[in-house]
Amino acid sequence: MSSSSRDMRDWFNHVHTNFNEELEKDIPSNVCIFQVPKSLSSAKPQAYTPQLLGLGPYHHLQPQLTEMERVKLDVAKKLHKEFNHLSVAELASKLSDLDLSVRACYHKFLNMDSNMLSWIMTVDSLFLFYQVCQHGINKSFLKSSPFLEGLADNTGKKLADATIRRDVMMLENQIPIFFVEKMLTLGCEPLQVAEQKTIVEEILPRMLVGFCKALSPLKETINCPAAKALKCAHLLDLLYSMVVSREDEVKIAIPADTIKIEEHKIEVHGSLNLVISTDVQEVLIPPQNVNHVAESTVELVENSNLRILRNMKPHVQMLKGLMDLYSKLSSPTDSLGVDEAPAEEKALIPTASSLAKAGVKFSKIKFIKDISFNEKTHTFQLPTIKFVINSEVVIRNLVAYEAMAISGPLVFARFVELMEGLINTLDDVKLLKKHGIITGRLKDDEVTHLFNGMSDSIEVNGDCPLDETIKKVNEFYNAAPTIKTHNMMERYVYGAWKVLAMAATVFLFLLMGLQTFCSAYSCSSLVNK
Repeated sequence: MSSSSRDMRDWFNHVHTNFNEELEKDIPSNVCIFQVPKSLSSAKPQAYTPQLLGLGPYHHLQPQLTEMERVKLDVAKKLHKEFNHLSVAELASKLSDLDLSVRACYHKFLNMDSNMLSWIMTVDSLFLFYQVCQHGINKSFLKSSPFLEGLADNTGKKLADATIRRDVMMLENQIPIFFVEKMLTLGCEPLQVAEQKTIVEEILPRMLVGFCKALSPLKETINCPAAKALKCAHLLDLLYSMVVSREDEVKIAIPADTIKIEEHKIEVHGSLNLVISTDVQEVLIPPQNVNHVAESTVELVENSNLRILRNMKPHVQMLKGLMDLYSKLSSPTDSLGVDEAPAEEKALIPTASSLAKAGVKFSKIKFIKDISFNEKTHTFQLPTIKFVINSEVVIRNLVAYEAMAISGPLVFARFVELMEGLINTLDDVKLLKKHGIITGRLKDDEVTHLFNGMSDSIEVNGDCPLDETIKKVNEFYNAAPTIKTHNMMERYVYGAWKVLAMAATVFLFLLMGLQTFCSAYSCSSLVNK
């Protein structure tokens, strides 16, 4: 039996066995963990696929990640000492009751039985909990709990390096928070009710929030109460809630046609350009063989013995030069020989340095929801972004998660698109650093390339709260005297100069024809008659 047939049989058996059980238990399909589509990940696959650590069923036991399996088991043994009344096998057995709820979180069909899935989720959740303990909270706070003080040592420093923390925040590597919460609840069963409640309902959410805050791309994050943190789907969803103000934390849906395939996008743009510009090109762009005809004419004149053709030689050469010049002017390049970008590819907003030259000032604020443009003071208010080694991966996965899971406006994708427009050169980075909008340890040239192409395959549909602010900034920029003059020149002069060049060429050709005729037939004698 082929692997595809085997997969279909496994899928059928799973549906046949579990469908009625899912109906009886009324398990909602809150899909929140997705495989990133190739249209989004192709630009930088390593930003979406774990390089060292696989968490959950999507990347379990992949060859390049097997080295960390031994480490995860060592961590499970360490935590087993804290959960001294439960072995890992017993813990996995108890957590297998969550099988249907776990499967409901994953977008992809999980081709494994409940025992295997429970083991994977248990071991990986123990490892994730250990990571959060090491980096999500002050160690002295851990020591205040006798149950958790064994996790307050420093042995995790070498283990929990930047690579692991980067992999933990990838969309395909997420573990449902409710599973970690249930695991910790089972581990705390021997404790007094008050201490158990403190650990699960206070310490755990505080650690989760602290872990996300440390990896947030924004310097300031929205306050997230403990109860709200525990209701988030996973760490990436929690971080998204701390970065973007939202109302639908619990409701997770799959929007239709949010991801656009890049190749299709290019084809649509190409056909659009063709429809819009065909008639204009027929008028302005000379036929493909004009230069060839001019060259043939010059060759014919140079090799001819006829007096009238020899007299036309300098004029024909001049005409060829004019046609060469016009062909260059008619090509889709600017005066520096650089290809002009199609109108559809223009940035959402001018660069930071261009805005500054037009009179725009910059100031820092805390949150994305507070982005605004003060029309009286000409001040553009933006949140402070901190760029560290893992920032690009975190930002890319936040964009992917928003596109896959959020049914409302794609606020974060629009924010990334906004920053991509503002940052294009080193001058832009230096300007934003000067005003405290960019901080961190990344070099200026690394920052300039960080946002490139992040949201190219995402279509921001609907009314985004940031659009009104972007519109105000663009209106102010276009109304600035220097920019207004430039736009008028571009619209009226640049738009007409090709037509004028063609008219001048035709006029010169007529004059040369007249001069050639007069040199051969003596126009002065005709005029005197």
